[in-house]
Amino acid sequence: QRVIAMAGAEVALRADLPKWLQDDLVKQPRSKTHKTVDLKAYNTEETISVPVTTSTTVSDVKGFLASKLMVDPYSLSFLVKQGCAWRVQSDHEEIARKVIVKGIRGFTRERHVWPHPIAIIGTGHAGLRQAMYFLKRKEFNFVVYDRKGRVGGTSWWDQANTTSKLQTELGTYHLQYDEDNLVPTNLPTWPTRDQLLDHFREVAGEYGILPYCRFNTSVLEVDVDRASASKDYLFSLEANGARNRTVHSCVCYYPGNLSCPRKEDFKGEDMFDGYVEYAICNDVDYSRVTGQDVALIGHGAFAVENVRTCCEYGAKKIWMVCRRRNLACPRVSSWLINQSKAFIN
Repeated sequence: QRVIAMAGAEVALRADLPKWLQDDLVKQPRSKTHKTVDLKAYNTEETISVPVTTSTTVSDVKGFLASKLMVDPYSLSFLVKQGCAWRVQSDHEEIARKVIVKGIRGFTRERHVWPHPIAIIGTGHAGLRQAMYFLKRKEFNFVVYDRKGRVGGTSWWDQANTTSKLQTELGTYHLQYDEDNLVPTNLPTWPTRDQLLDHFREVAGEYGILPYCRFNTSVLEVDVDRASASKDYLFSLEANGARNRTVHSCVCYYPGNLSCPRKEDFKGEDMFDGYVEYAICNDVDYSRVTGQDVALIGHGAFAVENVRTCCEYGAKKIWMVCRRRNLACPRVSSWLINQSKAFIN
C-alpha cells in the first residue's frame, strides 16, 4: 500500500501523462535505485558522471544537459553500444550506463552567439557600467544609444545643478567599481557634478566604450518581432532628423530615473511675490534669488542641493513645495543612523 501511495504521488506530479501510462505507473512503480551514468562528448575524451535513478529517462538527462549547457535538448542525440553496433536511444527509454552524446563540443557551456547586436539604451552610470561588463567578458556585439551628444546621463546633465555633489561615497559609485580595479585617486570622496562627468568621459575613453556609442540618437519605439523564432526587438531610431529601423537580439534599458518630471501650475502661483522653479532640473537662475523669497518644487536630493545653493546666493527665504516630507540630513548623521543597532527615526 505504501508503494502504491508513493507511485500515486508520482502520478499526481505527472498529470500530463496519458491515462494508460498513469495506471501502469501505479501497478508497476518506477525503480528508485541509484546508479551512475557516464556521458562522453562525441569525438572528444571529455566525460562526466551523473548520478541518477534507474528509472531516469533519456529525456530527463537531455533536459539536464540543456539547462547546464544552454543548448536545445532536441539537438542532442544519445548513442549506446548494443552488440557490435551503436544505436540512438529514444527519449522514453531508461538512460544507459555508458552513453556518447552528439550535438555538443564538450560539457562546458559555450558563449551564446547573438544573431543581432545587444542594445544598451543610455550612457549614464548604469549604461556605461553595462558596457564595461560586456567588454571585460569579451562580449563585443553591442551598441549603446543616447539622445545626447556625450556620456553622463540625464541625472548629472539635466537634474543636478552646477554645485551638486555626489551623495553616495566615491568608493561605491565610480565607474571602475570592480573586484579587479582600485578606487580612483584623482577624485575627492564627494566629487562635484562636473568632476563626475569628466570621470565618465575619461573612463569611457580609456576602456574603449566610445566606439560602441551612437550619440544624438533617440530610440522612438521598441517592438517585439513576434514572427521571428528568437523574438527579436525592432528599434525605431531618429538621428540628425533621419529615421531608420534596426534589429537587436536583447535590450538593456537605462533611461534614467525621473527623467520626465511632471509640470504643475499651482493655484495662486501668479500671486507669489518671489521666484518659483522646479528643483529637480538645472534650470534655477541663481541671479534672481538674492534677497528674494524662493519656492522650489520637489524634495529630492537635487532639491536639497538647490536649497543650499540658493542660501549661498543670499535668498531671503526658501519654501519647498512637495507631496511628502523627506528626511534630509548631513552625511555624517546618516552614517551614525545606519550603523546603529536599534532603529532610529
